Amino acid sequence: MSSLSLFAILAAEPARAVPEAADPIDALSRMSLEDLAKVEVTSVSKSAQSLATAPASIYVITREEILRAGVLSIPEALRLAPNMQVTQLTSSAYQNGARGFAGAPDVQNFSNKILILIDGRSVYSPLFSGIEYDMQDVMMNDIERIEVISGPGATLWGANAMNGVINIITRNAHDSQGLLLRADAGPEEQGLGLRYGGKLGSDGAFRAYAKWFDRGETEFEDGTGAEDHWSRLQLGFRGDLARDRNSFTLQGDYQDGSLSQFNAADFGFSTANLIGRWEHAGERVQTRVQTFLDRVHRDAGLTGIEYDIDTYDIEFQQSLALEKHKLVWGVGRRYYEYETVNTALAFVPDNRTLELTNVFVQDVIELSREVHLTAGVKFEDNSYTDWEVLPDLRLSWTPNASTLLWLAASKAIRAPTPFDTDVQEFVGGQLFVAGNPDFKPEKVTAYELGVRAQPDAVLSFSASAFYNEYDDLRSIELTPVTVFPLIWGNLIEGSSYGFEVWANLQVNSWWRLSPGFRSLHKRLEFSEGSSELVGVAQSGNDPSSRYLLKSSMDFGRVSVDALVRKISRLPQPAVDDYTEVNARVAWQVNDRLELAVKGFNLLNETHREYAAPQGFEVRRNVMAELRYSY
Repeated sequence: MSSLSLFAILAAEPARAVPEAADPIDALSRMSLEDLAKVEVTSVSKSAQSLATAPASIYVITREEILRAGVLSIPEALRLAPNMQVTQLTSSAYQNGARGFAGAPDVQNFSNKILILIDGRSVYSPLFSGIEYDMQDVMMNDIERIEVISGPGATLWGANAMNGVINIITRNAHDSQGLLLRADAGPEEQGLGLRYGGKLGSDGAFRAYAKWFDRGETEFEDGTGAEDHWSRLQLGFRGDLARDRNSFTLQGDYQDGSLSQFNAADFGFSTANLIGRWEHAGERVQTRVQTFLDRVHRDAGLTGIEYDIDTYDIEFQQSLALEKHKLVWGVGRRYYEYETVNTALAFVPDNRTLELTNVFVQDVIELSREVHLTAGVKFEDNSYTDWEVLPDLRLSWTPNASTLLWLAASKAIRAPTPFDTDVQEFVGGQLFVAGNPDFKPEKVTAYELGVRAQPDAVLSFSASAFYNEYDDLRSIELTPVTVFPLIWGNLIEGSSYGFEVWANLQVNSWWRLSPGFRSLHKRLEFSEGSSELVGVAQSGNDPSSRYLLKSSMDFGRVSVDALVRKISRLPQPAVDDYTEVNARVAWQVNDRLELAVKGFNLLNETHREYAAPQGFEVRRNVMAELRYSY
């Protein structure tokens, strides 16, 4: 069949009526600002509430925004959030952070102060608390929304929700029915996704998908290819059943991927997970039980370590609506079992079982019709420390239906990991870096205030300011007397402050502008007794400012979207500031077929977001996109 005849078939209007289960492309009509304010979020209180009433610095990346941006991976989708910093190091490696501490991999410090969940499944690595984004993926079209919170969320989500929470929520199977085909192709990156959803009796629905992704190499400063090619294949399913007041969900994914290395053999990884969830909606009591299993295998590569990790998690949660109170409480238990294959980078012992137990309670108290007090606390016990107490207090005031003012104080930690306590790194046969069995949790006390408002039908905005006090941050210390090995310590302290602001302006019926700005200032210093090695920049190499401007325009069946970001210089190791543009032009041929051309990093042929040797030059990327649903 010729490509012309194939296009004719896809572009033709279906001769039969559109089935009720279909997911037509024209359902992505732009949400009004009023609708955006009513978007349901769950990350702030672990129960459903409208975005307009959530007393936190939270930005919601909607499904519409993700699809109009044309992104193919989770970290690229996170660039859409004005309160999130995303840095691409190599073809597959990313760092990200909220309010600083996005990571400094040149001194083995990773994005370990932000918690990321996919449908309630925590995806950070228990070995070092960071996120390996090359192993995290979902079908972009099946994302319902991404809730991005900047600021601590430990009271509800536990350790590692120190500076922020990213909660990726996929669609109910009932909302993703019919056939979907998506193809993306360009010289630097290609992707292919196929998903089918159907009914399970009168009360159930399912979907199954396959997604393939391939990205070419970045390059060195001299233009030589970095040979860091990245490819993966992922399969998955989800089933949902709703009957009476009960709902059941079962979903799972399997992924197999490979990564290339400069002057070395490729190495691979595989992941598998399974989530089961039951929810009961009573008149005043909502009950939820969720359990998940997660398995990860990753080969060593040149700079890493081969490991296997199995995770087992179960949690119970209950919400109660009383006259003046909205109470939510829960308990959880998690096990990690890991085993490593030791080389020059080793963990001693090479296998462990880590345990995590938590209990939390939070109450939203109606002090008056306009004023609410949210008070909560989590008690968390892990394999390295005694019970940690993680409190949170928030006061919100709604002087009118379109304005929310709030202030908050909270405490959070980053719990120790095997990388902090058990690691041993050898250089030339000599032990160079060693873990510290007495490593303590990193701590933050955070203070915030903010406002969210929609003064009229064409303008909405959110602004927040923060001041954080940090203690016991990880440092690199000399061993007394012998000097080597270097050991991890807790001898950095200090503070950070700044503000975040973003807005939506409906210029007219066909054009929306969404500017955003984030300012960050960190004042860190060594504590008394430190060897003062490397410098305090080891706690994260962060830009002091980030500007964002999104533009969305509709001209009949043609949509034009652009994202401009300007990132200030990184201090140590130094990286120049840069400005980049992503853009996408799409033509909705009919309610089944959409064609688009899009480009990422269009201003520069290459640019660098992090310093060598961990950071390479990121290339311009231009692609064509086809999306067909039936």
